[in-house]
Amino acid sequence: MWAGPESVFVVNDNGGDGFDFYKLIGRETWVTQGALNQSNVPPNQIDPTVPADRRALASIKQTDLLVLGIAQWPQGVFATPLDVNGRAALYSFGFLLRRAAADLLDVDERELKVGLRVVREATGQVTGQVFISDSLENGAGYSSRLGRPAEMQNLLEYVTGVSSPDFYAHFVSPRHSNDCQTSCPDCVRDFSNLAFHNILDWRLGLDLARLALDATAPIDFNVAYWQPLAVIVSNAHFDAQPGWQNQSFAGVPAGRRSNHVQIVTHPLWIRDRNNPPSWCSALTNAHAAAAASGATRIDFRTLFDVLRRPYA
Repeated sequence: MWAGPESVFVVNDNGGDGFDFYKLIGRETWVTQGALNQSNVPPNQIDPTVPADRRALASIKQTDLLVLGIAQWPQGVFATPLDVNGRAALYSFGFLLRRAAADLLDVDERELKVGLRVVREATGQVTGQVFISDSLENGAGYSSRLGRPAEMQNLLEYVTGVSSPDFYAHFVSPRHSNDCQTSCPDCVRDFSNLAFHNILDWRLGLDLARLALDATAPIDFNVAYWQPLAVIVSNAHFDAQPGWQNQSFAGVPAGRRSNHVQIVTHPLWIRDRNNPPSWCSALTNAHAAAAASGATRIDFRTLFDVLRRPYA
């Protein structure tokens, strides 16, 4: 964790392609073709003697900033920003912290912004860090305050219900958890994170909050707020596909069709088929049980994928 005044860079590089800007004749005005098509400026106003200038767009602001990452991961568990499952967990963690922080500080959520910082470690591993920044230029001091160890400890305990049930109880209450399989306006969604609504998941956010407090926190479907969602979703998924039967291997939900088994994994479990030693014990045991049952083909699908793109 780190906090203090810093520059926040928000860059739009058009998906890596950049934006081509063209100079207008006799003017120090540069435009993109897309903007020109939507304006009343005739196309022949572009100066043909000046080559296009390719740029990215950036917003640079000095403000208070808090950067937070998970320092120690359990065996077989990781939220990589290179995979949508990991990005979903990191963004969900960030927006969950923002909502709780706004509650504790008694400020509007729009006073705080959430982003994802991707870092390549010295080992070559790519990790993701959540950053929270003040919306105001030069900061209002919120992020710096939250970055104090005691304040962050208090915030994480508030999110996970350790210090007070006020915040956590709403999320895990049957009234909310039975209806909200991923995220909703009553938990982590709002207009400011509209672009992330399709990946936000309050359960994944709580998983990372628990890991931030305790590196040995269990990350599996036995955690109370994952029950009974994992089984219900898995059963519905395989019931909708002809020839599949619902199964369970070492307590992990799965489906089977003849000798083909598909194990539904937790979104944060490492699933590298070329490196079984990297798996968590729950996945190792489930795979072993499936193989012992006679399965000759064993696939993995995360619950995140089953919920959002079941037939991809």
